[in-house]
Amino acid sequence: MSISRLGTAVALSLLLASPLAGQGTKVGYINSVAVLAEYGPAQDARGSLQATFAGFQAEVDNLDSAYQQALAEYQQQMTTMTPEARQERERQLQTQLDARHARSQELQDLFEQRETEVFGPINEAIRSVLEEIRVEGNYGMILDVAVQAILVADPALDLTQQVLTRLQARSGSEDGS
Repeated sequence: MSISRLGTAVALSLLLASPLAGQGTKVGYINSVAVLAEYGPAQDARGSLQATFAGFQAEVDNLDSAYQQALAEYQQQMTTMTPEARQERERQLQTQLDARHARSQELQDLFEQRETEVFGPINEAIRSVLEEIRVEGNYGMILDVAVQAILVADPALDLTQQVLTRLQARSGSEDGS
């Protein structure tokens, strides 16, 4: 962490801590990386997305391979080509490369859309559990240690396992329904 980020984090924590301490407000935290790593539906979603990504990557690899083959053929033949034929082939290669880049961007956009669709319900379930815990435990706020906004904290304030337990209980009851 850079000095400026550290200074900003310390200043932010002091600004937040002063009013909260005066009001007796509780603060808790979770590790969202641990929640997503251990929560079954998130693991399933990650597996599904990895399969989607592998399919997209295979398509991009095929486009790359076709372009490389066409480029190699051009490089072999270019000395025997007329200037007009070379210019036309270079234009075709550029068109092929542009199409590859466009398709790659399209697949990236599709992947991001799919990721939002798949993780939307998971993020909502986590947010719902966090809100329940916040209200029940009278927490003023619950932070995420994974975003490195917390420099040090009492482990007793770590709500990660409580969130996981509730999420797993919910997904277990949904499976049995």
